[in-house]
Amino acid sequence: MKIAAKPQQIYNAPKKAFCEFEDKITKKLQRKETINHTQFSCELHDIGESFVRQKQIDSFNNNGKRFAERLVSLGDNNLAGIVYSLLLRINPKNSPIIEQIARNALLIAKRLHDPVHIMARANDLKEIYKITENGSKKHLKVLFEERRALNEICNDYEKVQKRYCSRKREMRPVGAYELKLAAIKFEIAEIIQKDNKKEAIEELKSALQILDKHGRGSLAEKIVELLSKLT
Repeated sequence: MKIAAKPQQIYNAPKKAFCEFEDKITKKLQRKETINHTQFSCELHDIGESFVRQKQIDSFNNNGKRFAERLVSLGDNNLAGIVYSLLLRINPKNSPIIEQIARNALLIAKRLHDPVHIMARANDLKEIYKITENGSKKHLKVLFEERRALNEICNDYEKVQKRYCSRKREMRPVGAYELKLAAIKFEIAEIIQKDNKKEAIEELKSALQILDKHGRGSLAEKIVELLSKLT
């Protein structure tokens, strides 16, 4: 797939460029042609940035969400995931949009059995709920979602790494995911400590074992403090 539009043409008329791009991709998918994900992402990024510079983010959000849904209907979850990722990047402070997009992107990551992106999208939702619904069932649910994904990454890192695909970045070392898992376990324990003290203690002890492996740190102090209150 070759990039058709020139940068200036995209900047001057981003909506027209988007419609032409969507039409081109749709026809290729209908003809069962192979689409280069890197080129797709690059052209979409250029179009998205033009919407941003023209202060037409709402227009890009509407077009992008519709396009992603169309890609899903055409059977290409990978391309839809790329669209959702860009939508998340250009809406960093728009919580309602992020929640909607992250939920859709999480469903796609699950269909693709991609624990790295499941973790990332669950984390997007978690950050929203920490502010809007801290300690709620929705908040706890995405924490459990993130914990499951991190467990899979840490327990089967090489297998996950082989099927992980991202244009911009490689997976982080396994130790980084282990530390994140410890942090998520602590967050879960903080929420469930009143209703499920036993499970909270198990989460804290498990997190502490992970941190012992990595030389502890400031989080370990918080875990020890909470453990002392619960035991």
